[in-house]
Amino acid sequence: MSEKGKKILETIGKALPSLSDQEVDKLLSFSEGMAFMADCKNRAAGKAENQSEGREIA
Repeated sequence: MSEKGKKILETIGKALPSLSDQEVDKLLSFSEGMAFMADCKNRAAGKAENQSEGREIA
């Protein structure tokens, strides 16, 4: 993990205990959305790469 990634986790870890349940839910929803978008982006890049090599993924 990068230093920036470690800093993000450390910062969130410090803030989490003082957040309300609603704020925690918002943070979780936002994080899951970011993870979903990153996964879609990675899949699209992989699919484009495979198609350019003449391979196709179902």
